[in-house]
Amino acid sequence: MEIPNPYTGDYKKLIVIPIVLAIISILLITVISPIRLGIDFKGGINVEIPVSQEINLDEFRSSLEQKGYVITNLKQNVRPSDFIIQAELARPEFIVRADELKQSYFELRSNVSELEAQVAYSSDTSIQTQYVSERAKLDVVANSLFSLAGYDQNASSYSSTHLLTRQVQEAHVHLREVENEKLLSTLEAAVPNALTEPNIKERTATLASDFLERAFMVVVYSVILTSIVVFLIFRSVVPSIAVLTGAGLDIIFALGAMSIFGIPLTLASFSALLMLVGFSLDTDILLTMRLVKRKEGSVAQRAYDSMKTGMTMSFATGFAFVALFGLALLTHESLYYEISAVVIAGLFGDLIATWAFNAVIMVAHLQGLAKSGKIISRRPLLSYLFKN
Repeated sequence: MEIPNPYTGDYKKLIVIPIVLAIISILLITVISPIRLGIDFKGGINVEIPVSQEINLDEFRSSLEQKGYVITNLKQNVRPSDFIIQAELARPEFIVRADELKQSYFELRSNVSELEAQVAYSSDTSIQTQYVSERAKLDVVANSLFSLAGYDQNASSYSSTHLLTRQVQEAHVHLREVENEKLLSTLEAAVPNALTEPNIKERTATLASDFLERAFMVVVYSVILTSIVVFLIFRSVVPSIAVLTGAGLDIIFALGAMSIFGIPLTLASFSALLMLVGFSLDTDILLTMRLVKRKEGSVAQRAYDSMKTGMTMSFATGFAFVALFGLALLTHESLYYEISAVVIAGLFGDLIATWAFNAVIMVAHLQGLAKSGKIISRRPLLSYLFKN
């Protein structure tokens, strides 16, 4: 059975659907249930433990909390042949402090090392005074790290920053090794029937912050470059805004779905959001190119033909990610689940954004121009390079 052409009659009412969904999605992600950051963007420890039979999660949580660990997320899933425990832990405060001290040490060391070299070959008292002052600051940081690691040492006893740096690095490694052994032994005691050794992944706050900053810049650059390319293709304001708005709605709908289903913002889900931008641009540009460049048939008929082609593209892509989602449900692999769930939600949103928002705007725009006797646009700039 063929879908009737929605762009005949009072088609402008269709635009209410994406607008309402966009408002609901924005309320979800800003007020009702804000999206939580995964350890990729906030730092933390991710633990996965396969077990032969279901365990009591309350007892597991209690065992870790007694050792001073803070559990931010905990769940247990069944797989075809076993169960898997997935937990997110906050990094211990003394490890966070150790990382901060190490970073501060290396920020100060470069200047101290340079002054140390100058002192060795210069008799300038001002340089000597500056070196003593800066070295004292470096020693304070190093002594704080030694104290945290339980080392009975004084940084001032090291004659050169080279020797001091080696000891600082050793103290930091010692702290990490002790903490890793403690966490591993705690997990083994909490889950004695584990099938394999716990899989532990840690992300520092500094690295997480760097990921978040870079991810934000990727989005900014993507929007800017996409805006330039779209405008170069169409050289008309309304089609360009419609294409970019459609991509934005896809992301908003996908974020709303992440809020509903509790999917955190991780590198996996973020990469899925970027994929959605590409999928959205495919269908939006397909629609706009057919409406603007083709002349056969009415505007409504061209929009309808575009919808059939675009929906075929979206469903074909969707089936692939539904298969990945099914695999994620069987294996409980969070990477597969986050990517597939976000893309499926985004593709569903793309159907609404493209064919109930972009198409409505473009059809109304072109019909309005036709009534006034105007031409949609001049020859696109890129058509001089790519001729039909």
